[in-house]
Amino acid sequence: MENEGKVKSLQKALRVLELFTQAGNSLGVSEIARMLDLNKSNIFNILSTLEFCGYVKKNKETEKYELGYKLLEYSYTVMSSYPYTSVILPILKDVASDLNVIVYFGIPHGNSVLYLFSAYPKSYGKNIPYRSILGETAPFYCTAIGKAMLFSMGDYIEFSCLGDDFQRFTENTITDRKALLADLKKSRERGYSIDEGEHEEGVRCVGVPVLNRAGALIGGLSASGPVSVVTEESVEGISQKLMTAAFEIKSRI
Repeated sequence: MENEGKVKSLQKALRVLELFTQAGNSLGVSEIARMLDLNKSNIFNILSTLEFCGYVKKNKETEKYELGYKLLEYSYTVMSSYPYTSVILPILKDVASDLNVIVYFGIPHGNSVLYLFSAYPKSYGKNIPYRSILGETAPFYCTAIGKAMLFSMGDYIEFSCLGDDFQRFTENTITDRKALLADLKKSRERGYSIDEGEHEEGVRCVGVPVLNRAGALIGGLSASGPVSVVTEESVEGISQKLMTAAFEIKSRI
């Protein structure tokens, strides 16, 4: 019982909601029943209740379900209660405009990075469409921001937060633990990490950890862009800007 929810029906409903972030943003009753190994009538009752409460909505054309706007109320409440929002956001915007790249802030969340904020420079909108990063997750091992947090965690050699399998996203994704350890060691020595198109093809990212005044990890910063914008020659300068921003956050929280 320690590893299972005490209210089984509620646990099933939450598993249904979680599928929309894992398997797709539009799912049918049969799909969900198959993925969760539950009968369709059970799934239909759960979805009907969630729809009535505003947590999902049914697309009349496809007969599939999508997440409802009700969940946005919770995301707003969560972000409003995050203690460092007023400090981090202005700094992110300044760095994004200064470097002319996208800048992200994320925190550790289970086996992944959970992205909380992003900042886009004004002149960048024509090249890459804007999208909100709030709530998106990505693995530690193949993102600059994730690797930056890993190398600041101390005894990361145990990889307790990585899970068992390293999914390959591109040809450059590091899927070998020894290779990852070597990459983290190098990143720790220079103070920043690099994602060489390891999560998204043709995208280079630079990441640094963000600590509080006590030296504890609170998250990470990364700057991201096409390899034609975030060039090998620009990485050192970008890393210095990010480290300065991380220090400024640390001094103000």
